Amino acid sequence: MDTQQDLLQERLTSSYRDADLFYRISLLAASLALPLLWSTLPGGYWLPAWWAGMALLFAGGKTHFLLLQQRQNTHKQHLAWLRLGALLIGFWWALLLGWSLPLLPSKPLIISLALVLWASTLITATSIYAHFVSVSFLFALPGVVTLLAFSGFHQLLLPPLVMALPLLALAFNAWQTRKTLIQLQAGNQQILQLNQELENQHLYLEQEVMNRTQALQEEVSRHEKTSKELEHQRKRISQAIEASRLGLWDWDLDTDSIYHSHFEEIFGYADDEIPHFMGHLKPLVHPDDYPQMRRTLISALKGHSEHYQCRFRIRHKSGQWRWIEDHGEVVERHETTGKAQRMLGTRRDITEEQEKDDYLQLAWRAFEASGEATYIVDSDSQVIFVNQAFVDITGYSRQDVLEQSFWDHPCFAEYTRIYKGISRSLRHEGRWEGELTQKRRTGETYPQWLRVIRVTSGFKQDAYTIGIFSDLTHKKEVEARLTYLAEYDELTGLANRNQFYDRLHQRLAEARITGDELALLMFDIDRFKAYNNSLGHHAGDLLLKKVAERLTECLTDAEILARTGGNEFAVLLRANEQQALQQAEAFHEKLHLPFYIDQQELRLTLSAGLSCYPEHTHELQVLINQADQARLRAKATGGNRLQVYNEDIRQSSLEQLRLEQDLRRALDAGQIQVHFQPKLDLHTGLLSCAEALARWEHPEEGQIPPSVFIPLAERTGLIGQLGKLVLRIACQQAASWYQAGYNIQVAVNIAAQQVESGHLVEEVSQLLDELALPARLLQLELTESTLMEDAEAATLEMQNLRARGISLAIDDFGTGYSSLSYLQHFPLDILKIDRSFLMSENAQTTEGTLTRAIIALGHGLGMQVVAEGVEDEDQLVVLKELGCDYAQGFVISRPQPAELLEGLFAEQKKKL
Repeated sequence: MDTQQDLLQERLTSSYRDADLFYRISLLAASLALPLLWSTLPGGYWLPAWWAGMALLFAGGKTHFLLLQQRQNTHKQHLAWLRLGALLIGFWWALLLGWSLPLLPSKPLIISLALVLWASTLITATSIYAHFVSVSFLFALPGVVTLLAFSGFHQLLLPPLVMALPLLALAFNAWQTRKTLIQLQAGNQQILQLNQELENQHLYLEQEVMNRTQALQEEVSRHEKTSKELEHQRKRISQAIEASRLGLWDWDLDTDSIYHSHFEEIFGYADDEIPHFMGHLKPLVHPDDYPQMRRTLISALKGHSEHYQCRFRIRHKSGQWRWIEDHGEVVERHETTGKAQRMLGTRRDITEEQEKDDYLQLAWRAFEASGEATYIVDSDSQVIFVNQAFVDITGYSRQDVLEQSFWDHPCFAEYTRIYKGISRSLRHEGRWEGELTQKRRTGETYPQWLRVIRVTSGFKQDAYTIGIFSDLTHKKEVEARLTYLAEYDELTGLANRNQFYDRLHQRLAEARITGDELALLMFDIDRFKAYNNSLGHHAGDLLLKKVAERLTECLTDAEILARTGGNEFAVLLRANEQQALQQAEAFHEKLHLPFYIDQQELRLTLSAGLSCYPEHTHELQVLINQADQARLRAKATGGNRLQVYNEDIRQSSLEQLRLEQDLRRALDAGQIQVHFQPKLDLHTGLLSCAEALARWEHPEEGQIPPSVFIPLAERTGLIGQLGKLVLRIACQQAASWYQAGYNIQVAVNIAAQQVESGHLVEEVSQLLDELALPARLLQLELTESTLMEDAEAATLEMQNLRARGISLAIDDFGTGYSSLSYLQHFPLDILKIDRSFLMSENAQTTEGTLTRAIIALGHGLGMQVVAEGVEDEDQLVVLKELGCDYAQGFVISRPQPAELLEGLFAEQKKKL
């Protein structure tokens, strides 16, 4: 019942709130009717009064509504006021209808509109007060009574629609009320059910509260017990952490303060030395590790990752780099911004672990990158590992081999019997090593050197088999190649020196038994070095190959055909001296035919030596030496000939050997002297230059001519030592003259070996610096043959010498190649005319013409010209007339010691 009263009160309050709307609509309808009826109804002044009354009703209803809200009146009072308001408004409309209806016949349209407004207001009232039929009835009653009274009084029958409208509105109101009551009853029933459910839920919650209270009491008891256990565990963990030397850190990010245990043990710093450690890590962390450490830390602080974990290097106070491992988590964040405020973590020194890991990784990389193939087989005969070398050698990929049975895999299955034997050896000895022949995946066989060991794991004690093998293919090829190169010349394919000696020894041993005669020919190609330098080494090699091919074609009966040196060959024939000479003539003619190398036609000549067994000797080494000495004699006499060994060669060889040993001793003992021959300036008539000339006074044989010991020095390789000695003595004398006030330029001859050494510029520069000798007082003379040995290298050396300020001269011009194109490109300052071009009393005028041409050529190339070998005054006069710059010869002065020459310089200085 209380619920129904509450619902009724709510409906009444709601409807009374809607009364304001009803008043507004009524006032609006009256405002519409007033202009319509103004000119129609008599006594129009009543209409404003009527409309004012309507407005007063609206104002009064509105005022009362506000008062009722403040007073909180009961629903009966609300309902009473609703009924009164509806009756007064209905009565007011009844007055308007009473005035209007008499004019219906004359003004039907306007009066009908007034009736429509009234009817609309009635329908609106019925809709607003659908819950209260009495309110709608009281509004409709005055109007309906007025309509009925007007119809009865005037005996007029109003249209049924007008009469039916109030009835229809009331019927609609009744229907709405009935519907609403049904809905209210249904709602009431639901409310009752909900009340019952709430009651049951209340009882259930009370029981749950009791149960939960009891559970909480039990939980508190357990919590107290757990707290005690946790405290005990905390103490144990604290003791364990203390014993493990693990550093704990607690970082307050708001203040950047940090608590850190074992700080000094890990970093070497006291706590107060770095108060804000986490915030000032950068100077201590290794530059390579800091970016990663910072990214990882920021990611954890921003919440991108739950856990912070990082390894980095940090500089210990001792200066060492130590590896640190950090773990941490953010445990407090700002409630609003989510900014990290506190972070906890652990830190430990893992330097030793990292070093072990580095060693293991290094060992693993070396293991993986090893050139030897490795495989590991477990105790179940499954292949569990192969390295890259295994893949490269066998052709099987890792996927083909791993987790496969060792005995069934094609890589091993074909050689099961061999591996069974190896397995038996492993069981007894633990290792096996040997050479096998295996197959690659392609089916190609290859030699393999295999080492197999058996090891036991430390944990499970399982046996593992480790196989390590290398591909011997390349090694076998190298061995075969080395075997071939040990016997044969790589370039020509002929027998080399080693095979030549072995086979010569065999043939001599056989000849001693059979009595056969043997002839040994040793020969080389004349001027081969010039071909090699001018055409290039590739062309030189090609020429040697073609020579070997022709020799092979024409010496099919030779016992031995070998290349024993650069361009030196040896042929052993089963023949006597006469037969050997005939065969030598035949192959010499064959080799004299033109060779075509890089579109160049070359015709070769040979220098050959012949020695015979047993005519000349019975010993192997003596036979070789004799043939070689004969070859050298042929070469010394101009080449392009065959020389048979004889007694004169033997005597000459012994003499040359003795003289060579004496020259070596003379160089070591300082017996080589330097004399100086002055040069006359034909323009000024002054001695301004002197050439340094080597002299050898033999203790037993007296003066040895330079034409004897200088070629000997060139053949024996002593020319470099001799040239250095002369250069040093000459520079020392020039420095001495310079210090004494004589500006005499000293000219020194340079051998080809000194230029080819590549150290000439360095040696000369050191001498000049050491002796404080101006470079302008040194002149170096080179022969045409020296320049042409290696023109490119000679040009480079000469450019460097000239850049140092040293004068360069070409000696004996006209006796060598006399290549004007090369002469044009060499950086020369002086051209020396050989004595053979100077005119004598019995000479032809051609010599004078050549001398004049050479002088003009030298001047045309911007060089000064020196004439050497001037022996009489007539030659001196002619040279002056031809415009020659300098003269050197006996007519001026013979070569003499520096002390004597210094007197000439002193007399010349006095005259000046």
